[in-house]
Amino acid sequence: MSDLAERLGRLPQGQRSRLLGRMRNQMTAGVGRRIELKRADHGPRSRSSFQQEQMWFVDKLGAGKARNNIALAIGLGGPLDRAALHEALNAVVARHQVLHSKLVEIDGVPWQEPVPSFVLGVQSTDLAGSEDADRELAELTASCAAAPFDLAAGPPVRAHLVRLAPEHHVLLWVVHHVAWDPGSTRIFTEELTAGYAAAAAGKRLEAPRLAVEYADFAAWQRAKLENDEHGRALATKWRQILAGAVATEVLPDHPRGPETRGDGRGLKLTLDQKLLDRLTELADANSTTVFTTLLAAFNALLRHWTRTEDVVVGTASASRPHPDLEQVIGCFVQMITLRTEVTDQLTFRELVTRTAASVMDSFTNSELPFEQVVEAVRPVRDPLRHPLFQIEFTSLGRWGTHRAQAADVDFTMDQLHDGAAKFDMSFLVGENDGLELSLEYNTSLYRHGTASALLGAFRQVLEQVAENPDLQVGDISLVEEPAASRHARELSRGGPVDEAAWTTTLDRAFRERATIHPDAVAVRHGSTRLDYAALDRWSEAIAHRLRDRGVRHGDPVAVCVSRGPAAVAGVLGVLKAGAHYIPIDPAAPAERTRTVLADARIRHALVDESAQLPVPLELVTTGTAAPVREVPSLAPTATPGDLAYVLYTSGSSGTPKGVMIEHRSVTHFSRTIAKAYEIRAEDRVLQFAPLTFDVSVFEIFTTLLAGGSLVIATDDERRDPALLQTRMREDAVTVAELPPALLPLLDQAGLPDLRLVSVGGEAFPGRLVAEWTAGERRFVNGYGPTEATVAVTLMDCTGSYDRNPPIGRPMPGHQAFVLDERLRPVPPGVPGELCVAGPGVARGYLGRPDLTADRFADNPYADGPETERLYRTGDLVRWLPGGNLDFLGRTDRQLKVRGHRIEPGEVESVLTGHPSVQQAVVVAQPAAGGERMLAAYVTVEQVGSYASEVADAEGLRAYAAGRLPGYMVPVVVVLDELPLTPHGKVDTAALPQPTELSAEGGTAPRDAIEEQICRDILTPLLEWQNPDVEGDFFALGGSSLQATIVVSRVRALFGIDIALADFFGRPTVSGLAELVRAAKAEAAGEQDRLLAVFEQIENMSDDEAAALLGSLQHPDGP
Repeated sequence: MSDLAERLGRLPQGQRSRLLGRMRNQMTAGVGRRIELKRADHGPRSRSSFQQEQMWFVDKLGAGKARNNIALAIGLGGPLDRAALHEALNAVVARHQVLHSKLVEIDGVPWQEPVPSFVLGVQSTDLAGSEDADRELAELTASCAAAPFDLAAGPPVRAHLVRLAPEHHVLLWVVHHVAWDPGSTRIFTEELTAGYAAAAAGKRLEAPRLAVEYADFAAWQRAKLENDEHGRALATKWRQILAGAVATEVLPDHPRGPETRGDGRGLKLTLDQKLLDRLTELADANSTTVFTTLLAAFNALLRHWTRTEDVVVGTASASRPHPDLEQVIGCFVQMITLRTEVTDQLTFRELVTRTAASVMDSFTNSELPFEQVVEAVRPVRDPLRHPLFQIEFTSLGRWGTHRAQAADVDFTMDQLHDGAAKFDMSFLVGENDGLELSLEYNTSLYRHGTASALLGAFRQVLEQVAENPDLQVGDISLVEEPAASRHARELSRGGPVDEAAWTTTLDRAFRERATIHPDAVAVRHGSTRLDYAALDRWSEAIAHRLRDRGVRHGDPVAVCVSRGPAAVAGVLGVLKAGAHYIPIDPAAPAERTRTVLADARIRHALVDESAQLPVPLELVTTGTAAPVREVPSLAPTATPGDLAYVLYTSGSSGTPKGVMIEHRSVTHFSRTIAKAYEIRAEDRVLQFAPLTFDVSVFEIFTTLLAGGSLVIATDDERRDPALLQTRMREDAVTVAELPPALLPLLDQAGLPDLRLVSVGGEAFPGRLVAEWTAGERRFVNGYGPTEATVAVTLMDCTGSYDRNPPIGRPMPGHQAFVLDERLRPVPPGVPGELCVAGPGVARGYLGRPDLTADRFADNPYADGPETERLYRTGDLVRWLPGGNLDFLGRTDRQLKVRGHRIEPGEVESVLTGHPSVQQAVVVAQPAAGGERMLAAYVTVEQVGSYASEVADAEGLRAYAAGRLPGYMVPVVVVLDELPLTPHGKVDTAALPQPTELSAEGGTAPRDAIEEQICRDILTPLLEWQNPDVEGDFFALGGSSLQATIVVSRVRALFGIDIALADFFGRPTVSGLAELVRAAKAEAAGEQDRLLAVFEQIENMSDDEAAALLGSLQHPDGP
C-alpha cells in the first residue's frame, strides 16, 4: 500500500475529492493526446461500454436468468391521465438513446444498435374491485421484475400500469442494468414528472438536447484506455494491489455446484440516529468518511467470521466521470475490489486508517474498468464465482422513497428487489432517519438464519466500536456476553458422565469380563480362535515376564509386535504389569523409531520373534501362544489416573509428540461407545487399525470390555479389499470402523452381518451414507483427536447428504465448544475452533510442558471435575441449525491426507535437514480421483558432490523416505524461489501442481474436432504456438469476453449451439470438443427422428398425418 494512498486516506472528503479529480485529469492528459468526450455519429451501431459488456456477459453466462433487472414500483395517487403518462414515458425513452437500443452480438462481442422510431407499449391490468388485489399485485410485480430481457431482440425496458382504484395506480417500470444505474433513477424521476406535467397540460416539453449520449461515453471510455500506456500502467497497479489475493467468502450453508442458482432474498435492519451520529463523529475524528468507517467495521466482522486477515470485498461506484454525463441515463457503475489486511492487534481507529488507505489505493486506480482489471490479474476462473470477490459492501448514501408531484398526481418511487443475487452476499448501507443495513444473499448458498445472524453480528460490531474506538480488533465480540455463555452451555453438553467407568482401570475391567465369559471367543485371527480365559492367561504370563525383567508401576513399555493375538495379549500384559504401552510400528523407518524410543525414555520393549529395534533395550517376548495352565494373577497396581498408553503423532517442530492417555479415559470411552453402538457379547468387531493409530483402542478395548469377539485382519487382508471382504463375510463381522477411502472398494451388499459401520479421521462424501445404510445398518461418523481418546462426538448418519456429513454432538460426559482465538463462543454458523472437555481429554504431551500449556487450558465453562481441562483441537467447525457440528478443516497448518493427520512442519524440518535444502514448504494438493497428496516445494543450494547427487526431486524424496513414515513422504518439487504474497508469506495458491499429480507437458489435438478448434479459433485468438487441449483457457491468457468469442465461433464453425456456462465449466479444448460432439449427436438423433416421421406421413391420410403431428406437439395430451 503506497504512502500516497495513506496520506490521501487522512484528508477530509472535500479536499480528497478535489485532489483526486486533479489527479485523474493529469493522468488522462499526460499520456499521449487528450481524449475529449463529445457527441458523434456512430452509424447504425457502436461498441458497448465496458460496463455493458460485463452485464451482457453475465446474462450470457446465466442462460436466460434475470440477474440484472432493475425494477421500480411507482405509486400514482390522484386523477391519472393515462395518455399523458404514456407520452411522458416515451419522451424519456426517446431522449436517451440507451433506452431505445438493443445489444446485438457480432463475432462474440456486444454492440449497441438504436431501434428507429421505437415506441414503448404500456401493458395494463385492472385490479380495482378485486378482493385479493394486494396478492395479485405482489404476484404481478414479482413476475414483471423477474422476467428476463432478450437484449438482442429489442430495447431493455418495459412498463406495466396497474389500476387499483380510480385515483390509485402503480406503474411497474423494469429496465436492464445495461441501461440503468442508481443515478438514472433521479434523472428518470425528474424527466418523467416534468414530461407528465407538460403532457397533462396539453403542452410539449421542450427539454434541452443532451450534450452527449451514452454511446458517446462508451466510445470515449474505450478511446482513453485501449492501446494506451495509461491503461497498461493501471493494469500493472492492479496486479500489485491484488497479488496473491483470495476472495473472502462467508462459508455457505449449501454446497456450491452446477445447480446453484442466482436467486436472492433481502433482509433489512435499521439502527438509530444516535449510533449514526457516533459513527459520524468517529469518521470526522479520523478525517475520513462514514462509508470508510462502516467498511472498517465490516472488515472487522469478516476477520472474525471467516478467520482471515486478508479481507477482499467489492464495492460499487456509480459516479459519472464527466460533467456532461450528469443528466445521461445509463450504466456507469464500476465495481471496485477493496483489499485490507486486518490483524487482531490493531485498534479500531487504526483499522479505520488502514481501510481508508486501501479504499484510496483502489479508487485512485478505478478508471480501469472491472473486466480489464480481471484480465490484468488473471484469477483462477470459476463459473460459479465472481472473479475477484464474492461479497459486496456498498454505501448508497441517503436512500428511501423518491417523491414528486405533477398535475395533481403524487409520484412515489420505490426500487424493488428483483429476486436475483448478484453476489454471494451484498451489504448495502444507507442513511434514512438512522442507519439502514440491507443484506441481499444467494438463497442457493445460505439459509435465512445465517444471513440474519451475520446482519445481527454487524450491528453488534458497530455498537462496540462506536462505544470504544480504541478497542482492539481481536477484542471485538460477535455475540453479547450473556447470550454467548448461555449458548455455549446449552449446546456443549453431551450427557452425564459414567461414574463407574470413570473410576476403574482397563486391567480390572478386562479381568471382570474374562471371569464372566471365560469360554467366549475373544480373538479371531485367520483360523486361530482364542477365548477370554486363554487371552487372560496369556496376558498374565506376559505381565509376569515384564515384572521379572524389571518393569515397575508407571513404566513405559514399547510394544513392537506384528498383527495378531500376541499384540492384543501384549497390550493387556503391559497394563496388568502396572505399566503403560507405547506402540511401535515394526515397519517404521529406524530413525523415527529411534526418536520415539529416546523421547519416551524406554528401557523395556515387548517384541515378537520378527521384531528388530534400532537401539539396545531390555527385550521381553510375547510368546507364540497362550499358556495351557493357569497363571496366577498379579496384584493390580494401576489406578484410574495412571497412564494406559502414549501414542505418538506428527509434531510441528519436526519431532513427534507423545499423547498421554489415562486408564479412566479409555474405560469411560469404551463403555460409552459400547452403549452408543449397542455392542454386546454376540458382536464381532473388526480389528483393522494398527496399534499406532488410536482407532485400535476403540476396536480392542470396547470389544473386550463388552464381551464381544475381536476379528483381527491380517496384513494381506488390510492391503487387499477382496481378501478383507472375504474375512468380514466368513467371520460374520457385525461392527467395523474403516477408512472412508476403503468403503467404495468393498461390496456392502456382500456383508449381510455388518450392522454398524463407523468412519472417522477424515471427511468423506455424503453418498457413502446412502450406499452403506441398506436395511437396518447404522452408519456413524465419529470425530476425535488422539488427545481426546479416540472420539468425542458422534453422528448417526441417515439418508443422503449434499456435502460431507456433520460430525454430530458430544458423547456423554463430554463438552464441545466452538470458540474464537480468545476462547469466546461464536454464534451458530460461524466457524470457530473446536475445543473439547471431558473424561477423554489427555493428560498432555510427554515431556513437552510448553506444548501442553499451549493446547490444554482451564475450562471456563466447566460443569464438573471431569470437564475442568479444555483441549484446543485446532480443528475448524461450526454449529449447524439442528445442533450438530460441521467439520470444516484445520485452524493451523496441520493437514489430513488419506486419513492421517500430518504436521507440515515435521516434514519441512526433515527436508531442511538436508545440507542442500534452503527452504521447504509442505501443502496438500489435489490429485486424481478427488484424493489429496502431500507435496513439498523446496529451494536448494548445491553443496559439493553429495548435493549434486541427491538434491533433485527424486533424491530428496528418497532422503525423506528414510526418515519418515510412508504416509508422510511427499512428492517433491524443486523451485528457484518460493512465491510470496505482498505480506511476505508463502503464496500457497501460486505453487505449481507437481508433475506427478498432473499430466506431463501439453496435450496435442487428438481428433479432427480438437484440431479445428485449435487451428481456426484458439490459435488466432490467443496466438498459441503449442496448443494444449487440456490447458485452461483462462490460465493461458483468455478473458471473459474472449470466451464469448470462442463460443460464437464454435457455433459458426460447427453449426451447433452451446451455452457459455458449459464452456466455463470446463474451459479447455477437450471440453469444447466434448460439447461439440454431444451437440452433433443430439442433432443427428433429432434429424433421424424427423426423417422417420416424414416416412410415416408419406403413407398416411391427411387426417392420420394431422393426428400424428398433434401427438408430437402435445405428447401428454391436450
